[in-house]
Amino acid sequence: MSANDIFLQLVTGLQLGAIYALIALGLTLIFGTLGVVNFAHGALYVIAIYAATVIGDHFGFAVTVVLVPLVLFVVGIIMERGLIQYFYDRPDTDQILVTFGLALVVQEGAKAIFGANNIPYPVPDWGKGQMLFYGSGTTIPNVPHFQGMPHIWVPFIDGMLFYPSWRIILIAVSLLAIGGLFALLQFTRFGLVVRAGMRDSEMLRFLGVNITARFAIVFGLGALIAGVAGVFGAPITQVTPEVGMNLLVPSFLVVVIGGMGSLAGALLAAVLLGLALSFTAEYSSVQQIIIYLVAVVVLLVRPRGLLGKKGVFE
Repeated sequence: MSANDIFLQLVTGLQLGAIYALIALGLTLIFGTLGVVNFAHGALYVIAIYAATVIGDHFGFAVTVVLVPLVLFVVGIIMERGLIQYFYDRPDTDQILVTFGLALVVQEGAKAIFGANNIPYPVPDWGKGQMLFYGSGTTIPNVPHFQGMPHIWVPFIDGMLFYPSWRIILIAVSLLAIGGLFALLQFTRFGLVVRAGMRDSEMLRFLGVNITARFAIVFGLGALIAGVAGVFGAPITQVTPEVGMNLLVPSFLVVVIGGMGSLAGALLAAVLLGLALSFTAEYSSVQQIIIYLVAVVVLLVRPRGLLGKKGVFE
């Protein structure tokens, strides 16, 4: 495998990991803080991609970027207040059944309204086309086709490589969203309460903290991140009713592999699974099971996950 092939596989792995990371961060927030096995999280992604498609068709992409995450935030709070809060103290099997049922309702509802086939997503003009990566000593032809592309110098590749611009944008947006969430949780009072709730929510209640309101906001934040994932991930995953279920299992494995309640662990696990899928793309039989093999190996060595901490969700 040449340096160029390795570079392309790395970028593809990061792009796959970016989608998993965005969905898994919402999952790990909800799962690690509230202790809810939310199998409806993929349904939030489905709502996001269809909302982004409809809003983008009517109002443009700029409005979509702002409006869809806010809509998902509201949907998340309504879901938590209207349904999920009644299952906090119920067995995991009850949580799985009700959230899985909700996911099926959303999936079939989307199928009834929009049909079962993929529908086009309104990608903005600046996100179309390709990005040019070039190595040392490479001369870029002085023609409009090449000069109009964004250029990124990569010292170890040979010649020129092209990669879809939107997939690079997805990686950049994921990093910004993840950085913003980390800043919120690490440097604000709200984040301090949430992190404490991941370890011992009962103690916070004894201290007089209104943890119920915080939990509703946490659920809304998890849905908001799914909204961001839907806006930027829809052109890659396609806009179909089944895409939420297809992404749910690997995203849930990201949470488990990374460690319950560990955002850094979820990010690390998402990148690990993305790279594993990318580098096994040529071997379809292996790619079908690679994420499960990674999960087995990691959990045998680290039962709490890569960065899971003692006392979190135990």
